[in-house]
Parts: sequence; structure tokens; C-alpha cells
Amino acid sequence: MIKQHPEDDVYSHYQVKQAVCELSGVVPIANDMCTNTCLTFTGPYAELDHCPRCGEDRWDAKKSSPHKKLQALWRHPDQAKKMQWRQEYTNKIIDELKTTDGIPEVYEDVLHGKQYLDACQSGKIKDGDAVLMFSINSAQLYESKQSNCWIYIWVVFDHVPDNRYKKKYVLPGGIIPSPKNPRI
Repeated sequence: MIKQHPEDDVYSHYQVKQAVCELSGVVPIANDMCTNTCLTFTGPYAELDHCPRCGEDRWDAKKSSPHKKLQALWRHPDQAKKMQWRQEYTNKIIDELKTTDGIPEVYEDVLHGKQYLDACQSGKIKDGDAVLMFSINSAQLYESKQSNCWIYIWVVFDHVPDNRYKKKYVLPGGIIPSPKNPRI
């Protein structure tokens, strides 16, 4: 976008959130949830440390973030080696582009995309950086209602494609509930 429209301002994530709040009147409401998503710790449950339904500890978004989970993926040597796949594969693609006039012979993955490769070659994505995909979708929990919550996740693109979407490598982001509080 910056290359095609250098005269335009590019706003930070914070600035966009503020503008959405101002223009729409919609403001984020953050609440801790049970790790098993039994309930949200609001109303009569606001002061509880454990879920009254399943007994699990309260999940605190401030203590558990994609950033911390991402760091954990680098702690174990075997796992850290697996996290280098994207970097190694990207270097292989860039070397291939030198012999094919800048056009990949095969587009096998998002890593073959022009914007991604341009970001790597310009230094915006560096060796050792993690590459995440933000994915959000709505969920219809009741047959008689339209979508009443949104679920979002982070997919770690540093893993081989066969492993990216496995449960242990997909980082939960959060749940954006409907306007009404969850019920037990």
C-alpha cells in the first residue's frame, strides 16, 4: 500500500481501533474466561478465581498472550529447530528467484507470495522473526439465532504447512461474545 500510495497516511493498529470506537460507538470489552470456555468471569462470577462449572483456573488474557506462547515455542531446542523452517524455506525461494527472473516456478504456499517475499527482501521480516496469520470467524451457537460470537486464532507460519493447523501450534486469540453475557 505504501509503495502504491506513498502520499497516504498509514495508521497504527491503535489509531485504527480508536477511529472505529469514535465512528461506530463500539468499544471493546475485555473479560477473563474459563480455559474450557464454560463462562466469562463477569457479573456474579467477576471475583471468582476458578470456574464454578468445571473447576479450572480463571484464564487471564493479561497473563497468557500469543506473544508469551510464541516465546515458549522457541524454548525447547527441538521445537526451536522446527520454528526455523519458514526462514530456511524463504531463503530457498529467494535463491530460486535469482535463477527464474524473480518468478517462482511453483506457488506452493503463502511464502511464495509477492508481498511476503518483498517484506523479507526489504528487511521488514528478518531472520528470527515469527510470522503469524490472524484468523477470525463467527460461530452460530444456537439454531434460532444469527452468529452470536466471533472466535479468533493466530496461526504460526514458521511451521511446515502440514503442522501449521495442528492444535498444539494454533494459538488461541479470544472470543468476542454477543451483546448478552454468557449463561451457565
